[in-house]
Amino acid sequence: MIVARDADCILLDTSVIVNFVEAGMLIPLAGYLPNAAVTLDVDIELRRLAGTRFAELATLDRLHWPSGEPLALPPDLLDDAEALRKLNASPGAHEAANRGEIATALLAARLRVAAIIDDALGKGLCKMRGVPRLSTAQLVAEMVVVGAVDTDSGFLVFDTSTPDGIGRAEFEEALDRARSTLSG
Repeated sequence: MIVARDADCILLDTSVIVNFVEAGMLIPLAGYLPNAAVTLDVDIELRRLAGTRFAELATLDRLHWPSGEPLALPPDLLDDAEALRKLNASPGAHEAANRGEIATALLAARLRVAAIIDDALGKGLCKMRGVPRLSTAQLVAEMVVVGAVDTDSGFLVFDTSTPDGIGRAEFEEALDRARSTLSG
């Protein structure tokens, strides 16, 4: 397993940032991952969500995080990204559905960097393309173990980012795995 804080660059999907926002933990995330970057598609989605359901996302601009400009897909990956989006589009889904995770996985593979992605499509793309990947739950467990967030705050993020029925016992298991990774 990768260690997010040690990565030179790590690409984040929209859901990761939204999970931390929902738990009120955006500032600790930004402080822990100064090396984070997002694709242009994720940036567009974050801005759209900031204007609708998650006004707290406007804080990203004030934090100047992720630092640098959003990363655009190279022209030679645009057709692949669009084909993947169409192939995986659900009936009635909005036109931009899945663009962020597709762009994140494709660009992470191209740049040979890690990604933090939660959804099944993004996970599958990362696996197929050999991209080292963490979930939000794995990231927050790492943050708790190194003391970047306290256990209760970490559990809030974990609970937000995992399916119903996943609880404190699974959080403790995630902490144990993070301890093992960080000590190895």
